[in-house]
Amino acid sequence: MIEGIVPKALKEVIEEISQLPGYGEKSAQRFAGNLLTMPRGEALQLVDTLKQMLEKIHPCKECGLYTEEELCPVCKDESRDRQTICVVEESFDAFTIERTGKYKGLYHILGGRLSPLEGITAEDLNIDRLVERVESQPIKEVILATNPTVEGEATASYLYNLLADKGITISRIAYGLPFGAVLENADDFTIAKALEHKFKM
Repeated sequence: MIEGIVPKALKEVIEEISQLPGYGEKSAQRFAGNLLTMPRGEALQLVDTLKQMLEKIHPCKECGLYTEEELCPVCKDESRDRQTICVVEESFDAFTIERTGKYKGLYHILGGRLSPLEGITAEDLNIDRLVERVESQPIKEVILATNPTVEGEATASYLYNLLADKGITISRIAYGLPFGAVLENADDFTIAKALEHKFKM
């Protein structure tokens, strides 16, 4: 940016957006620019909607899935298979799996993945609650559906070692997903096939 002519308010917005994961200065500039070129009423409505989202959405107290209530719809649904937990990195991964209609168990959201280079350790993730659920509930199988990336694999291996002595079946989502892919970006068919061909670790 040409620092001398950038309005202070615009510069501050770009700097704030740049702090979001996946956003650099260029993408932050595009976001801010698009917002400024929208009709003012629509832009203000978008900002108000974002504010409402931040006020209403929070993690489910049981599994960590984003919800507006104390318990998410999955945890409240007594018809779900309550002996199976699918562990994913983020809520959006669970949303993607849910769209396939192939999985009927429960979820557990880690809130990220192990990444020493980014300073993300096991203490930063929702792992203790997963162990509590396995130990206190009639869980028979845990499906590790972390993304097939280096960090996702490291996270799955860590969880496998942590849960190996709990007397449950531990499965890893099958590689219907190409290595390096992200669940949120995969199509429903690929996700469904990966679930169907999960394998025991």
